[in-house]
Amino acid sequence: MSSKNKIVSILIIAANVLLCTSVYANSDTNWDYPTSRIVEAKKIENKLFMTTSTVQWSADQLKLFQSNNASKQFFPALSYKVTGSDELRSKLMLTNAPGAKFTRKLATYAEGEEIKLSIQNTTHLVADKPYVFYTAWLHTADSDSQVSLRSMQRYSQPNGTLNDLSKTDDEIARITFDKAEPINKKYREIYLPESFDSPFKQYTAEEEAAADVNKVKSYALIDSKEKLESYKRENAQRLKFASDQSKVQFAVTFKNNGFTRPDLLAKEYNLNLSQIYASGIKENGEEYTVSWYDTGMEVISLMNLKESGFKKFEVTELEGTAYVGDLQKMSQISNVDVIEIQGENERQVPTGVHWLNVRYGN
Repeated sequence: MSSKNKIVSILIIAANVLLCTSVYANSDTNWDYPTSRIVEAKKIENKLFMTTSTVQWSADQLKLFQSNNASKQFFPALSYKVTGSDELRSKLMLTNAPGAKFTRKLATYAEGEEIKLSIQNTTHLVADKPYVFYTAWLHTADSDSQVSLRSMQRYSQPNGTLNDLSKTDDEIARITFDKAEPINKKYREIYLPESFDSPFKQYTAEEEAAADVNKVKSYALIDSKEKLESYKRENAQRLKFASDQSKVQFAVTFKNNGFTRPDLLAKEYNLNLSQIYASGIKENGEEYTVSWYDTGMEVISLMNLKESGFKKFEVTELEGTAYVGDLQKMSQISNVDVIEIQGENERQVPTGVHWLNVRYGN
């Protein structure tokens, strides 16, 4: 079989998974497993743990991902999974991967937390380019803790949700707190809020209630600038005519024309924020996606432990829950691009469209 025919066959089989007609795992061609992998870990006293992974994918691998066909939107993903305990809490994530979205699986008494990085904008992935996946963790125990770095394949179901492709989850490396390189810095010098390490402030009630119910919304059908603008208009109308007394999950995307304070917006519009996204632009124009959960956290303190020198840093998206009436008022702010709300009885949770704005030059 020619290489071209083999690739077509693989895509057809993978599409069958999407349609739930078969289960597939390609053991010979591991599309997602990076060709280059460098893993580093650092710590500050017994309190902060920083994990950094730098990975690359080959041109041959990217050919299997880079498709504009809405029914074949497969993409690589990475995750940090805390093994054997719930002693680590993710506080901030950072990556230069295009179309990045972070999802968090909450820790339980039996399992540790998991942070998953989905790289959705595969058309902007560059072969053999180093991509960074950084997470800063709060270490809540005196004992050693371990994190497993993993790779997997995901797919974006048309008009549905993001899903893992079965039997593609592979461990790349095991990272331990005890073996992390100590940084010559005191924890108190980071100037974090008092609530940062409070055992009662790690997860919101809304997050815990929705943890096993909802999935992240797929944007696979938005494959052009025109469809993106149409999607924004549809969501503006949906918000306008929704019942103002309804409490909904939402995602707001901001325009790149002003400074946004999540804490002030949360107070003024009664928002219960669950996740915040920001864009950091380097001098060479490269964009980093930064995300965190704590509205009151001074994010620069944690971010600068890994990256500094952004010439521009702006909040791009907010996720959380709020009353429709408050969201309707917030939609009138000049730098609000679009507010998406989760419909009644829907499991699809919106996460914002900044990455699509970047993809289509909006």
